[in-house]
Amino acid sequence: MEQILFGKYAVTGLLGAGANGQVYLARHQILEQDRAIKRIPKSVPDSSSFLSEAELLKSLKHPGIPIIYDIEEDDEYYYMIEEYVRGESLEAYVLHQTTISLNFILRIGRQLCDIMGYLHALPTPVIYQDLKPEHIIVYGDQIKIVDFGIASYISIDGNPYQSYGTARYAAPEKRLGLPCDERTDIYGIGVVLRFLEQFLPPEEHSARLSRIIDRALAEEKEQRFETAALLMEQLEEEMAIGAIDIPEGKKHLFKNLAVVGMRAGIGVTHVAVSCNVYLNETGASCLYVEQNHSGDLRRMADSGRTRRDRKTDCIACGSFLGTVSERKSRGWVKQGQGCLIRDIGTYESSDIELETCDGVFLVLGGREWEMEQAQHLYERLRLRKHLIPIVNYGNEWAAKYYARHWRRNVYCFPADGSPFNLSAEKRQFFDTLLKRERW
Repeated sequence: MEQILFGKYAVTGLLGAGANGQVYLARHQILEQDRAIKRIPKSVPDSSSFLSEAELLKSLKHPGIPIIYDIEEDDEYYYMIEEYVRGESLEAYVLHQTTISLNFILRIGRQLCDIMGYLHALPTPVIYQDLKPEHIIVYGDQIKIVDFGIASYISIDGNPYQSYGTARYAAPEKRLGLPCDERTDIYGIGVVLRFLEQFLPPEEHSARLSRIIDRALAEEKEQRFETAALLMEQLEEEMAIGAIDIPEGKKHLFKNLAVVGMRAGIGVTHVAVSCNVYLNETGASCLYVEQNHSGDLRRMADSGRTRRDRKTDCIACGSFLGTVSERKSRGWVKQGQGCLIRDIGTYESSDIELETCDGVFLVLGGREWEMEQAQHLYERLRLRKHLIPIVNYGNEWAAKYYARHWRRNVYCFPADGSPFNLSAEKRQFFDTLLKRERW
């Protein structure tokens, strides 16, 4: 019989178990979303630290840290209900690969710096203290950090030594029982990067990256990077150097592009169709895939404006080519026919489709009442590889506002009557995006 916890969580399986507890997969019966439920017996020595971890996590808001929804208890156990992250540990991920790319290492390093920088910049800074590959969950091109069991706040006198954690990953000051600070986590990032470096193929080995890692792993704290931001800056410079090596003429780097919006009616389909038309007119060979429940493509076909392309068995209109068939889109990629534009529709936090895409157009509104929602969604997606924010309806002021606050390129999609017509303004828009994003 299916076990129901606290009247709303249906337990569907066991995700993992250790000496002091278990983690279960459960389904929220009303929201119909998966949750991970961590359970620990009250009889375990120092089980109160479990509640400390839960209280700490509840206060953290970062896309690289799982969301804590609730804390429960009964006579025998404490329970922590948290976001279920589909993926595997970084340790397991790399063991399934023959080699990994330099770009993968730099991307992981950048995200780790962002997460640790967030923790260190809190009003009362937090240091994680136990960074290692098995505590990093990889899902798509994103990561999340789990197991905050020994993370703690930094006091005025420095963080006291904690005897928990894994000795072979611990910073020297931690092993010696000396005070820890932000540079203890810098050492942890260095440990993870050095672990990944051994999986690089010889042709991608970077002497500069090795020097960056050496500095992060310096025995003396004073010789390491002072902040995660400084370490990230070095990694980003290495990424920029690598980007110069893109072969000339290789314009369209995306093979699987998602277009997703902050709400229904924000113009996702308009942008996706326009992009499909642009790519086909410039010779890239692109297929639009309707991957939402709007039924817009069927209505296009019923309107009589589109036609059935006999060669591809897809719906066509001028340079536009689209389908609702996932089977057909997989065949398109398998045969090497070109790239895909996936119209995802409205973003759903439980939707993992974006994880399979190598680029994301995030379509946002710029009206005053939309900005808070846009900011919230951007925070959730900002670390995703090749995220490109786009403000719709020709709202240049909002695009500049977001760009200034987010410190990145934000593009303004021109006000436009028909997605099927490639106007001079739209051609200029995509040409500019192509150049700036190396797309």
